[in-house]
Amino acid sequence: MSSRLAQFATILLIVFLLAACGDSGDKGGASSQTASAAATAQPSASPAASEADGRLLTDADGHEVRVPDHPQRIVAPFLEDPLSALGMKPVAQWGAGGVPQQYLQDKLSDVPVLRMDDGLKPEEVLSYNPDLIIFLTSAYAPSGSYEQFAKIAPTFVLSTSDADWRGNLEKLGALLNEQDAAAAALARYDEKLADAKAKLGSLPSEKTAVLLQAADKGFKLFGSDFYGGVTLYQALGFGQPAVLKGSYESYSAEQLAELADVDYIFVLSGPGRQAPPTDNPLWQQLKAVKEGHVFEADSGYWFNLNSIAGGLIIDDVLKNVHE
Repeated sequence: MSSRLAQFATILLIVFLLAACGDSGDKGGASSQTASAAATAQPSASPAASEADGRLLTDADGHEVRVPDHPQRIVAPFLEDPLSALGMKPVAQWGAGGVPQQYLQDKLSDVPVLRMDDGLKPEEVLSYNPDLIIFLTSAYAPSGSYEQFAKIAPTFVLSTSDADWRGNLEKLGALLNEQDAAAAALARYDEKLADAKAKLGSLPSEKTAVLLQAADKGFKLFGSDFYGGVTLYQALGFGQPAVLKGSYESYSAEQLAELADVDYIFVLSGPGRQAPPTDNPLWQQLKAVKEGHVFEADSGYWFNLNSIAGGLIIDDVLKNVHE
């Protein structure tokens, strides 16, 4: 009898030890995966953060921020395009004069508009009870107000550059645990761009184009690194006229003559935008004007640099530009 009890006790001890080893191995594997994910995520993460508390991430300005794993009430002014590309909605959206970005309203028509004429106000943000506040860069947070917003909800500065729209979309996906959605959004854009370039063929490399904003005493031109200019020149490959200098420079009315040989002119349009100087003889003599190659460019998305906006710019070019 005592021998059987001894055998039984031995078996129990072995089972217990095996179970303990297995449990330890599982925890070690999960810990390793968490550490690996934290190391590769674009916002840097601390593996010590427990899932219940969210993730401890370091933002672009060096703040350590405890971010919810799956935030539900996001305030992220001027990040509505990438949020929409991820299939997400903020609880309130950016606006100027009470008017939001119109090109996104098929997705955000039921989202309240922030009153941002004098800058984003902490008390208004508080009224939406956010669980995460995101600023694209520190320039998008009113000066010296970071700590005020951080008292309302975890506040994260996404990037040091608002020009790196692809990288910022990936960072936003990592921040919100939506990496697959970010990859899918980029794939959709890349497919649209590749299709457009196939349809346009060699035309962009043989033609020049400008994105022009009319002004009181002249006009402005978008450079190859400025909003719609990025899509027009870098992505689609149109040529730039010699007159084009800088990112977003002003030109006198007399310099319209320097657009004489430009093939296509896209004129920024929309509420508050000035019409082109159609009564100016210099304008009337332009090749693009004579050939009917002057097109409206909706400022909502041409004055933007994101995947949805870029896709709409590509659509405009395909609709208007032909051999």
